[in-house]
Amino acid sequence: MATTINAQTIQRMAEEVGEDTLQLLLTVFSDELEQYFSKLSDDPTLLDVREISHAIKSSAASFGADELARMAQECESRVKQGQDTWMADHLPEFRQMVEGMAIEYRRLASHDNPLNCLL
Repeated sequence: MATTINAQTIQRMAEEVGEDTLQLLLTVFSDELEQYFSKLSDDPTLLDVREISHAIKSSAASFGADELARMAQECESRVKQGQDTWMADHLPEFRQMVEGMAIEYRRLASHDNPLNCLL
């Protein structure tokens, strides 16, 4: 599953914080996603999934991971509604998306000029 990073969001972040700080923030976000992936891979409870999806939802949107933010919002909503079967069926997809985005943000942070990679 390919997911994309919203280049406009990253551009806006770079303008607000500067490119050096942007690289640091991208690394921190990637680290957070890796931790969430680890927790999601460790036989999480529904409460775990709800808390993780809630945490990912807003931070993913802030970092331009729009598809991940939508998926996290959907997961949080489904868990709140007691749709355990839906969540069990979609947890592998959510996990894969979190892992993929962690890799993408790590790759982006490793470049001297992350914006050039996106534009």
